[in-house]
Amino acid sequence: MKVISQFVVRVFDLIETEGRALLWVVREEARRVRTAAADLAMGAVFLLISIPLFITGFLLVAAGLMWWLEARLDRPLAAVITGMMILLIGGGCVSLFRSFAGRAQR
Repeated sequence: MKVISQFVVRVFDLIETEGRALLWVVREEARRVRTAAADLAMGAVFLLISIPLFITGFLLVAAGLMWWLEARLDRPLAAVITGMMILLIGGGCVSLFRSFAGRAQR
């Protein structure tokens, strides 16, 4: 019990003697956390705005490609070609994501 009470007293003595330094460090870290949280929030907002716009644009490009191919080929063949192109682009995006995620873990 004596060891625990001495430990508690020493911890509070350390906090008392190093209070100003501790306060300065806490303030600096809080400022960094606020800055990082603000950056993260702005990034999330822009991401939430850009995802539906990107999906809509991609779908319109795919529909335009299908309609363009449909005038030159049969409808099923145009759908197959458009679908294969979309799958290839999606696979490329997944491959890039995996390479970036693997690089972050190293």
